[in-house]
Amino acid sequence: MRLLVGSLLGHLDSENPLFQRAKLQRSRLRCLITALLLAQPHSHTGELHEGPQPGHPRPLRLALASIEANLSERISLGGIANAAGCSPRALTSAFRGRLGISPMSYVRSYVRNRRLDRIREDILASTDPVGTIAYRWGVSHLGRFAGEYRARSAELPSDTATRR
Repeated sequence: MRLLVGSLLGHLDSENPLFQRAKLQRSRLRCLITALLLAQPHSHTGELHEGPQPGHPRPLRLALASIEANLSERISLGGIANAAGCSPRALTSAFRGRLGISPMSYVRSYVRNRRLDRIREDILASTDPVGTIAYRWGVSHLGRFAGEYRARSAELPSDTATRR
């Protein structure tokens, strides 16, 4: 730490025209302040160590948007990759690198929960039978659906329907 601070201060005090540039001096000051903040624990230490959370690359954003837009459809890896404009292998790499999960694992967990949430909203807003609403959202097995719904909502779909 002492070497870093000494080096940075030496550059700031230097007569060399290169080190007199305002942009370089701001950069050195920022580096010095960051080093000092990292050296001493404080209330924002965790945020500094994690760094800024960058946005997702464009293909991943397109893939996530495609998944969200097609919640009631059957979703395949090829379909997601096509919507993202990349190969399935590149998409899998992006998902694993940024989200820590494969695209299809993401689809299974995320889409199931989103569908269950949307089905609940539709049950409460509609007079359609629960089965009709579930089928509309891509459910193919009503028994399994009822168990997943209960696990997510802490009640059976029929109990939700009686509160409409």
